[in-house]
Amino acid sequence: MSQEVLKPSWKGQLIAFTFGILMLLLMSEMIMRVLMPNWQDFNSTRFMRVITVPGHGDVMTGLPKFDGYFSQNNGDFRVNIKINDFGLRNNEQVDKANGRIWVVGDSMTFGWGVEEDQIYSSIISDRLEIKTFNIASPGTDICGYQALLHRMPNQQMPKVVVMGLILENDIHEYDCAERARQAEIQTKKAPQKLLFGGSLLKIKMFLTRNLATYNFIAVSLKRVDVIREILNRIGIIRDAKTYRNPLSGGDFDKTVKASVDEIEKFSKMLPDKVPFLVVIAPGRFELYNGDPLYSKLRKEIGQALNNRQISFVDPFQSFIKAGYDPTHFTHDGHWTALGHKLAGEAAAQRISELLENNQ
Repeated sequence: MSQEVLKPSWKGQLIAFTFGILMLLLMSEMIMRVLMPNWQDFNSTRFMRVITVPGHGDVMTGLPKFDGYFSQNNGDFRVNIKINDFGLRNNEQVDKANGRIWVVGDSMTFGWGVEEDQIYSSIISDRLEIKTFNIASPGTDICGYQALLHRMPNQQMPKVVVMGLILENDIHEYDCAERARQAEIQTKKAPQKLLFGGSLLKIKMFLTRNLATYNFIAVSLKRVDVIREILNRIGIIRDAKTYRNPLSGGDFDKTVKASVDEIEKFSKMLPDKVPFLVVIAPGRFELYNGDPLYSKLRKEIGQALNNRQISFVDPFQSFIKAGYDPTHFTHDGHWTALGHKLAGEAAAQRISELLENNQ
């Protein structure tokens, strides 16, 4: 008498296959967490947060009391990040800011990819022998700079204030007051704050934050030139040399005027007789291939600042002399220690002149 062989149903096969895949992923994740103990170093959201500054809307700052490492998964850098109780990248607390040179800006001024003593705010301090206080934060712009300045305690007074102006990110047709008003309305409708926008970026940040396996794969793939080029072409990653229009399709004259208007509003937030300096960061694409739009923008911004009697320094010539590659990370696009050194030295010289004239 023959026995009938029972074949599993397609549903049973699917369940078994799914279970097997999940077990494989779980085992892989456990193994990667052992083999790659620093896998969380690639997650920048570990040390960043979004806060609301009354009258100025939302701005990103550091996560108070964070002390850890941040690595770029393509191997450009691994640096120590220390955030004080006030959410700023300083070893000292905010009550030490009084009488110092305050330096505000975005990720470049924050020191993305370099150690704290290599940031151009530290270079300024070394050259002038005057202590600085870094109040910069990644992912912000001129409206954010106003917010970062406004949230500083009233009893703390700066000796000088320096703004790092990034042509690629900071030049917009601004209306900071209206933006803050709209942000307040939006917060009332949807109070949950998201650190980063865009669905694909949200997915990438979720995977980076939670899965060692994803970080292992990302690190491995991004360090293979051919694969990295493919990922860049399909939009999964963006190469540092991928062109970025600084005007975002806006009218040139209106955009320059609006940007300088908001810089002037920032300057009027300062106490009387406190010197103010804008450091115009050389555009990568002008340095890299002489892009005429960035060249025109750099010069027009300088002229517009001069017309408003706002002091600025343009370290373009020192950057072009040093070269693009030595002053910028290969894959990231931020300044290396050399880039910070050049910007810091140029700023220090101009600050010295401002302080001398202010006596």
